[in-house]
Amino acid sequence: MKLQFVEMSGFRGFRKRVRFDFPEGFAVLSGRNGAGKSTVLDAVDYALTGSINKFSVREAKGGGLDDHIWWIGPERPESYFVSVGFINDHQETFVVTRTPAGVDVDASEIARRLSKNGHQADTSVETLLRTALIRDELIASLSLDLPEQTRFTLVRDAIGHLVGSDYSERTAAIVTAANSAKSRQEGRARELQTELGSLLGQLTEARSATERSVDISENLRFIESQNISLPMDMAERLVALRKIVADRKTAIAEVEHARLLSQQLLPELAYLNSPQAQTDLHAARDAAEKANREQADANEKLASAVRLDQAERESDEFAAHLSALVEHGSALGLQEGHCPLCDAARTSKEFADSLALARTRLASRGERLTALAAPLADARRAATAAAEGATAAQSHLKHLEERHAATERNRSTIASTYARLKFQASPDDPASAEKAQFAEQGTIVRLERALSMLESSSAVDRVKALESRIASLREQIERESARLANTERAAELARQIENAARTVANQILTEQFDTVMPLLKELYRRLRPHADWTEIESNFGGKVRGSLNFVVGDGYNPQFLFSSGQRRAAGLAFLLAVHLSRPWCRWRTLLLDDPVQHIDDYRALNLVEVLAAIRRTSRQVIVAVEDPALADLLCRRLRSSAGGTGRIFELHTSKTGAPEIINERDIYPMPNLVLRSA
Repeated sequence: MKLQFVEMSGFRGFRKRVRFDFPEGFAVLSGRNGAGKSTVLDAVDYALTGSINKFSVREAKGGGLDDHIWWIGPERPESYFVSVGFINDHQETFVVTRTPAGVDVDASEIARRLSKNGHQADTSVETLLRTALIRDELIASLSLDLPEQTRFTLVRDAIGHLVGSDYSERTAAIVTAANSAKSRQEGRARELQTELGSLLGQLTEARSATERSVDISENLRFIESQNISLPMDMAERLVALRKIVADRKTAIAEVEHARLLSQQLLPELAYLNSPQAQTDLHAARDAAEKANREQADANEKLASAVRLDQAERESDEFAAHLSALVEHGSALGLQEGHCPLCDAARTSKEFADSLALARTRLASRGERLTALAAPLADARRAATAAAEGATAAQSHLKHLEERHAATERNRSTIASTYARLKFQASPDDPASAEKAQFAEQGTIVRLERALSMLESSSAVDRVKALESRIASLREQIERESARLANTERAAELARQIENAARTVANQILTEQFDTVMPLLKELYRRLRPHADWTEIESNFGGKVRGSLNFVVGDGYNPQFLFSSGQRRAAGLAFLLAVHLSRPWCRWRTLLLDDPVQHIDDYRALNLVEVLAAIRRTSRQVIVAVEDPALADLLCRRLRSSAGGTGRIFELHTSKTGAPEIINERDIYPMPNLVLRSA
């Protein structure tokens, strides 16, 4: 499976529809910065994954990645889409199209088409792109500068299908189930302990109640006098009575809050109900209306002054042209007895008199403009003063109206609270409300005393019931504690199983990496990142959480030993080795986005030779470079001797700022035996 085409419209910098048809051999994208080379590879990334994975920051001030996917220029494109096509050796095609509304093929189908049979379930589209597309932004961060454990994960994803079945998801599910069972059991144990503590407290209260004296009849008569409907059963009666007492306490607290609010409202009510308040409100309304009329008059006068000034200034355009003519005529003077402007025959005196007359006319126009400036400034000041007066009057009126409305809202709240709680008092009379409140509090106190007496009458039976319940609860807690210990052991065993599975998988992967290491060493030798350290070795660490390290010489870490360019060259060797070590992948295309940034010409030539060797394995190579000389060299070295044509696309930025293809040409294979003897 190889890349057949990339077509897009309204994507990133490409406003118009553009299509790149890729031959099965290789393609080179050439152009300066901003010409759209990387956007072509971004289109492949976005079509398959729904994102552009080279950006580590997705949200930022001014808009995130999602706000800059599609064209944001001034002219609207005819459509917004990205389409990527694939073709296999049997000329069967497969197309993925993504628009702002979504994609026409889901990720599982893409993974199935681009992976070999038996590996689709373990392959993600992100892994396909991460091991097929090598970008300049990611060469260093995805290789030597990558954390050791993340580097190990990258290699595992690339060659992981060689290690057999992956039990990590099963063991993780077992751990999750064991931890969930443990959490549920801990919750049951806590609930029982909480219930036991509550029962012990109730038992203490019941035992204390048995020691108090009891007068049942008197308290029952008081309760009946309150016209309270209670059940016949004593236990149910006590529960209902406790609820009534609690509800009345809550109600009396709300009444107290409402009464205090009515007390605070008395001064405000006294003012708002007075004739002075009505007089102030009417005066504020009249002042606001008057200020609005004055503002309208001032605005009309200002508009009239502005129109007069504008008309005079528009007519002044003639004065400007006349002034220019006077200046030019003065500078040139008479030309052989003729005016230099109109070519009329004039004497020197006539010419001078005409210039003087023109200057006099210009001076009179300046005086008229000066005379109009003063009334315009006065009109502006009057309009500003009128606007300020109107704003002040409206603000004063709004303050008085809000004062009235707030007082009425508070009074309505107090009245609704009294009505809801069936409290007989006026919201305007906090003194009578306080008397009624004191009476209700006295009733609540007597009800509480009666409830206490009634509870003491059944205290002995209650103590026995509580002691029996506590004994049963303690036995239940012992059983639940034993179950909790079992769940804790099960959770620990599940963690041990998961760690063992990871250890075995990492050990197998370590052995399998020995098949990749020779390729990495060969690519490292061919790219020659460092003149002294010509060999590289790998070192696996960690039994449960695997890590992959690289060393040169006597155990030196190249991450801190190499320069920036040398690290990138070594990183290229690593990423190319990962790409070539995917036995599970059906997609045989290598995509490189400007891989020679920060790499000198010597190592760039080494990379070209490596890519030529990769091309000879019948892989499709697509490279984006800025240097036209390097692009030409790639076309000469990537061409094969039999089959597999290539193509070069030359891009540049148009006058409108959008990238476009200015030239594309095919690179044909080198003929066999071209220098044979006749």
